[in-house]
Amino acid sequence: MNITILDDYFDTLRGLPCFRKLDGHTVTIWNDHVQDVDVLAERLRDTDVLVLIRERTEIRAALISRLPKLRLISQRSVFPHIDIDACTAHGVIVSSNQHADTPSYAAAELTWGLILSAMRQIAQQMRSLQEGRWQIGVGKTLRGRTLGIYGYGRIGAEVAAYGAAFGMKVLIWASEASRLRAREDGWDIAPDKKTFFETCDVLSLHMRLVAATRSIVTAADLGMMKPSALIVNTSRAGLIAPGALEQALRLGRPGMAAVDVYEQEPLRDAQHPLLRMANVVCTPHIGYVTEDEFELQFSDIFEQIVSFAAGHPIHVVNPQVLGPAAVENDDTVAPLVLDLLEWIGSDARPYSEVIEIWRTSCPRLPVWEEANARGYLTRLHTPGGVAEVTLSEAGAAHLRANRDGLAGHSQTSSHIQVQERSKA
Repeated sequence: MNITILDDYFDTLRGLPCFRKLDGHTVTIWNDHVQDVDVLAERLRDTDVLVLIRERTEIRAALISRLPKLRLISQRSVFPHIDIDACTAHGVIVSSNQHADTPSYAAAELTWGLILSAMRQIAQQMRSLQEGRWQIGVGKTLRGRTLGIYGYGRIGAEVAAYGAAFGMKVLIWASEASRLRAREDGWDIAPDKKTFFETCDVLSLHMRLVAATRSIVTAADLGMMKPSALIVNTSRAGLIAPGALEQALRLGRPGMAAVDVYEQEPLRDAQHPLLRMANVVCTPHIGYVTEDEFELQFSDIFEQIVSFAAGHPIHVVNPQVLGPAAVENDDTVAPLVLDLLEWIGSDARPYSEVIEIWRTSCPRLPVWEEANARGYLTRLHTPGGVAEVTLSEAGAAHLRANRDGLAGHSQTSSHIQVQERSKA
């Protein structure tokens, strides 16, 4: 197949170990950013599979209608930049793993790096040295201060843990369901939004940008923050009302900001107000931009392509495009999924071992793909370590609920064990 990858700014992907999954296909990689529909239509005219790097390029109906050969868009996470209805109308499958059990540790780490940088004026102090001067001010210690997490999802929970490790008081504000989860995890919950904004010394935003969360942070909210407080946004610029952050910083509440996301990206306007403020630390949307995170994300993205090429698309967000003929024979796959869960068991197994053994044993059945699509497996990945696979809570529950049915399917499990022993 002809595979095209857009927006790989530093030509990173071809150097990742997971890139080998695309062996045998013709891969074209574009390193610049283009949004012009005419240019994109020309670049993608022979493309069968389009790979997107997050939300860097918008794929709308005007473009999709000009790509008659396009059959699959493969990406990861949310997809507000893709016209799903237009894809469905033109027979284009959109596969996008939502990685329900895996936070972006890279984004959480960058959030913490920005907090440290802003509170200790690291960027400003470095600039002073470069200009031949010495210290330019006095920073603030984190220990004992209040860290506010607005939106308690996977990344927000991780940042909350960082705050606790630094001796900060952690305070949560989020949707009712998220507040309940945070309370169950042992965190303090703000009594209301007003108190939350008034109390926090550092306030970090961790929400997806949807209709309900657009402009959820208003100028009035920001105006309630302390003059000494810091607001951090590594999620999406649209969470804050347009122009409200710049105005609030000029008025002195909050006193600082750290920002990784912008309304228009890539941001190349050196005169943008946030870039001209001495009390703001800015980075160019690098929250997820690490080698480790790319390997994790694109292993999933390329796996979706491999599954599509094998005739078993996974993580499909527009299943209507598949039609009734594409529905899998559950009577065949479901027992093998149980076998896989039983084989992994309560301990983690190396990812490479799981892939090799199960792909060899069931080469024509999407057992691994189905288990992932149903959220039964969790991939564990420590930077510098070996990627492992374990059962998610859903997988463990599914195994417990159906364990009795495994007795009638021992033949497959025995085959797996023989394969495994032969490799020992």
